[in-house]
Amino acid sequence: MLRLATKPIRETTEFRSAIEKAIAEIGLEKPDGGVISSVVPAYTEPMKAVLKEISGGVEPLVVSHRIIKDMKFAVRTPEALGPDRISAGYGAWKLFGGPIAVVDMGTATTVNFITAEGVFLGGAILPGVALMRDSLKERTAKLPRVELEKVPSPLGTDTRESILSGVIYGTAGAVARIIEEAELERLEKFKLALTGGHSELIAPYLKRVDFLEPSLVLKGMRLIHKSA
Repeated sequence: MLRLATKPIRETTEFRSAIEKAIAEIGLEKPDGGVISSVVPAYTEPMKAVLKEISGGVEPLVVSHRIIKDMKFAVRTPEALGPDRISAGYGAWKLFGGPIAVVDMGTATTVNFITAEGVFLGGAILPGVALMRDSLKERTAKLPRVELEKVPSPLGTDTRESILSGVIYGTAGAVARIIEEAELERLEKFKLALTGGHSELIAPYLKRVDFLEPSLVLKGMRLIHKSA
């Protein structure tokens, strides 16, 4: 898997070079298309241009609710729904079935709910684990920035352990409470799928995880492209 940071802002040529190198490394001469799930608007059009050139003029798909034919969206403004949430939700529903709660732990932690029939019900957004950790360093005078790692107990015995306890147990507790309240409101049980860069860190602190799939957004993008 190729990862490129979006900060600082990169030149389009840098993305093209990296993508072409990754394609060559897996032995693919030329892709027959592409799909973009972008939450960085400044990069969407440049990436579309790069993928179109690399695939020989094929217009890439940009994930939105409009291109998905077999999922319905019961949210007030589906056009404002993050494509990462759509991709993860669609992937989880297609791979694992519903009703399912999909927790994506990236920069933000999102909790999304999809019915057995493929209706995206909505969900919750809260600060991601690293964002919580960094805000403590940035907005206080003395708290340090700590490395994110497993914490042995909720009872932190020093500042480092206390910060880890807060962000890790706090995130796990928030996710569990959101799902619990949704189940009470819907009168049904949701399977739980966990994904995102911090999913493996948080998973041991949740009482149940039915599916742990760190690449669920990418798999959802592939399935969206296949069904379009």
